[in-house]
Amino acid sequence: MATAPKYLQGQDLESTVRKLIDGHEELYWAVAWGSMSPLAKHLLSNAAKVKRFAIGTHFHQTDPDLLQALRDVPGARVVPNSSAGTFHPKIYLFRTASKFSLVLGSPNFTRAGFGINHEAALYVEGDTSDALYRDILHAIESAWTESNYISEDFLRAYRLKHRATQAARADLEKDLPINMPTGDSEYRNLLDDEWSEFIERVKSDPHHDVEGRVGIMDHARVWFSQIPRFADMTEGQRKAIAGTYARNESKPAEVPDLDWAWFGSMVGAGVFKSLVKSRPEGFSAALDFIPRTGSISENDFERFKGRFLESFEDAERGGGLATASRLLALKRPDYFVCVDSANKDKLSEAIGVRKAYLTIDTYWTHVIRPLLCSPWWNAERPVDDLDGRIWDSRMAFIDAFCYER
Repeated sequence: MATAPKYLQGQDLESTVRKLIDGHEELYWAVAWGSMSPLAKHLLSNAAKVKRFAIGTHFHQTDPDLLQALRDVPGARVVPNSSAGTFHPKIYLFRTASKFSLVLGSPNFTRAGFGINHEAALYVEGDTSDALYRDILHAIESAWTESNYISEDFLRAYRLKHRATQAARADLEKDLPINMPTGDSEYRNLLDDEWSEFIERVKSDPHHDVEGRVGIMDHARVWFSQIPRFADMTEGQRKAIAGTYARNESKPAEVPDLDWAWFGSMVGAGVFKSLVKSRPEGFSAALDFIPRTGSISENDFERFKGRFLESFEDAERGGGLATASRLLALKRPDYFVCVDSANKDKLSEAIGVRKAYLTIDTYWTHVIRPLLCSPWWNAERPVDDLDGRIWDSRMAFIDAFCYER
């Protein structure tokens, strides 16, 4: 008959499982994920004891190095991914003759699961004639039978998927710094608005022509498509992208007569304006870190920021959030909004962050990352032509209703 369960947590988890590996003759396990931890290496040194080991790979969380090592363990198999649900057990069953030990709870077979995580499990001992043993063994056998051997082709493909999703997994491990605005904020629902509410606000822009704003972004998108490097554009195109045209300043033929000061006027940023005209290579190298299409990571932004700030090293004044975010918003208006003196008050209220805390160093953390969680940002692209074009530049279009004269 099984003994009364013993509660395990913290260091007791790792030490108990390690002792059970040493003390028993046979191991029957089913776990959702695993990594190449010290405990895993201890298991591999006792590989002959492994009779059944079914390990999952949903969300590509299992370490491919562990799967590689398990290829040499006859009792190890990998559970195929299925849309029917996630393989999520954490069962560690041990047997010697007619006696069994069981650890059942929350810890995956990972370094964190048997280390820094706050996990909890029950430890039970008993006879193999117990119903509990039979039920647990049946569950493991069923999972193992439906699993696959770890082939080299599977492992090669899995390594690619694991690497491709590594950045997303790392991002999920961070606490998202979302601050909710106060009740008197003019746009207190910006972070949780649906697309219908967001587009209504954009189209209600009291200061500017929405079609004109869309036209600016359309031209910028075409220029970056035809001339990927900022430094290779004409001086007129660079000034348009950088927002350094005065409103009544004449423009060359390749630059449409639009108000390029929309989305952040940088006319007063003298040093920036001069560098855009005569030494654009630094800004160009910085923008090269921002992909023209697809997702953008915090690392992409950090690399941009580093190179952007280096561009001002020999100048009398350095670069800041306004000039940096203007360039970002014109290259990738779906991901970035220009933050300058004209919209900083309302935007800081809307995202619940004090205006003084909005700097180039905090831009990704306090502005972009929270806004990427918004329903309107994650909405599908509308079919309507104008709405679809606004959606293509949706982050930059926050300026349409946060702008103050």
